Amino acid sequence: MTRAIDNIVPDLEGNLQRDFNNLIRAVLVDLSQENPSPVDTGFFASSWTASTQRPRPDQPREDHAPWSNIKPNRKGGKAVGSTIQPRFINELSYSFKPFSKVFIGNRSQYAARALASRNSHIPRYVQSELASVIKNIFTNKPKLGVATFGGGVNLNQKYVTKNTKNYSGGIGLFGKDGNTFVDYTNLWL
Repeated sequence: MTRAIDNIVPDLEGNLQRDFNNLIRAVLVDLSQENPSPVDTGFFASSWTASTQRPRPDQPREDHAPWSNIKPNRKGGKAVGSTIQPRFINELSYSFKPFSKVFIGNRSQYAARALASRNSHIPRYVQSELASVIKNIFTNKPKLGVATFGGGVNLNQKYVTKNTKNYSGGIGLFGKDGNTFVDYTNLWL
């Protein structure tokens, strides 16, 4: 059973909200990797979160196991026993509304130093790789099919665009003689 055209706005809004929240989750997962985040103990890479309020860098590594037991290397490499265990990714509800401000930030107390580290590739991620993440998540362009009884749209009409396909004879319910199905795809190219 197909849904009525009256549901198109809520459906599109639901799809947009789903994709927006998928984007937030994907960015958090990416930032929680050894690259782009610098890793010494792994606490910084494990402390990414998202909120409608700016996340505060208020959590010291020493207060959170297993990182409290890892001696930092502080020489640009990974410390012995370093571990990345994202702390917030699975705790978020991912019910952010499209067009609302969502802040992605790090809760580790030393976040500013880690971001400025020469081992940090976060600026490169934001400036170049993030665009492809957005493009991959928001690739679903709406497709609209219009079925008519009778003549429909003929290919020789002046308003038919290169994205319009005419199937004479129709399909499915519209497969009876004299019916036409017109498929409009990629209208927002």
